[in-house]
Amino acid sequence: MGNFRIEIDAVGGHGCQREIGDGETVTQWCGQSSCPDCKARAFVADLKSTGNSIAKATLTHWPGMPSQVQDDLLSGKRTGSFGK
Repeated sequence: MGNFRIEIDAVGGHGCQREIGDGETVTQWCGQSSCPDCKARAFVADLKSTGNSIAKATLTHWPGMPSQVQDDLLSGKRTGSFGK
């Protein structure tokens, strides 16, 4: 066993649950096969289910921008919120 890191920078469609705001928790998956947010959540859950210990897993929307929103893929907590 050893440490490893997976990093993915991607461009794609919008994910789900944009109504969840800063400090709130993303608790459900939309189940849409094209949702990048749910795909990322499922990937992390799959790694955990096979015995991997995950120290940090985040999904960052618009990284480095003033409108950046970040989802902690372990706790579900969202930092930032999408404009309405």
